[in-house]
Amino acid sequence: MNVDEFQHFLDKWMAETNTEDFMEIQAFANAKRQHCKYREGDFFRFKYDRRNYGYGRILLDVRKFMKNGGEFWDILMGKPLCVSVYHIITADPNVKITELQLLNSCPSQYIMDNIFYYGEAEIIGNAPLPEELDAVDYPIMYGRSIDARNRDKICYCRGKVYREIPLEGNKLPQKDFKNNAIGFSLCTDKALMEKCIKAGSNAPYWEKQAERVYARDLRNPINARELEYVRKQMEV
Repeated sequence: MNVDEFQHFLDKWMAETNTEDFMEIQAFANAKRQHCKYREGDFFRFKYDRRNYGYGRILLDVRKFMKNGGEFWDILMGKPLCVSVYHIITADPNVKITELQLLNSCPSQYIMDNIFYYGEAEIIGNAPLPEELDAVDYPIMYGRSIDARNRDKICYCRGKVYREIPLEGNKLPQKDFKNNAIGFSLCTDKALMEKCIKAGSNAPYWEKQAERVYARDLRNPINARELEYVRKQMEV
């Protein structure tokens, strides 16, 4: 925004800021940094803005899973967590987890653990995840190995399911589906979530940045043919 637009933003922000808001800001400014614990199955709350909350869930702690002997295609940076965000925007900071479990959610994503470790996203409860892995939405990572010691294989990873086959004699699709992008932020914002809620589906999510990251996600409906091919090839 230009200077005039920024001034308008500041004026509007100040006009909408009440005494309670200022107290909250002051408390945040003086607070000591905390290190918070989290685990698989946790439900969390975060803010879309000063008045509205969003909710989500931690589906997989990759490092803990691998530490306990689980196989995983280890091509994600940081301390990755698989999370999903529910289709809800609300002023209620106390939505029950039983209510959240009835909601649709955006496709899950891998993010680094910062927002949980430092308490930006608050843990509000926990419940066991379904034992059947197909009942949980995990991102799919698929493609040629990037390990310089062993490049001649094709890898597939969906949550806690890992497969690999020899590269020789097997064909890779032209599009890159490793899907190993990772950052600190959740995959949605208020405007996008409003569109998903209105549509009653994740179509707006998949349409966002259609030529970028989401286009390389095998769960994207535009990749249905490639997903069928990969499933048959990897026998999953």
